[in-house]
Amino acid sequence: MKTVNRLDPQSNKMWSSSRMMLPEHVVAINKYNEELRDLDMAKAKGPKRPTRDEFELEELGERLVEAQQEDLEISLIVWNWDQRVTGKITKMDSRTKMVHVYDNGEEVKVPFLDIMKVVSSD
Repeated sequence: MKTVNRLDPQSNKMWSSSRMMLPEHVVAINKYNEELRDLDMAKAKGPKRPTRDEFELEELGERLVEAQQEDLEISLIVWNWDQRVTGKITKMDSRTKMVHVYDNGEEVKVPFLDIMKVVSSD
């Protein structure tokens, strides 16, 4: 029978006492993990974008295409944005589903599904 040398690399005698956790530490760790879970749940339950049917989305897309083709100045009401986006549509990217609007010297990228209403600025 082989005796185990406590100083072997597989043995961890020097640090074996540090594996013990006090009950207060277990309670604190569980409380912390629960708070993190609650925080994640709160983020997930944030404001949801209103759902629209296919007809409304198609009509919105047609108005955007018309504004781009005729080079019209439009104003977009965007969900969860404080201000309207006003300008001319420079590009509609089908891959990223973003509408690029040239607004006061800078290009603003607006997600198509976040556009609630298109208003012509004429």
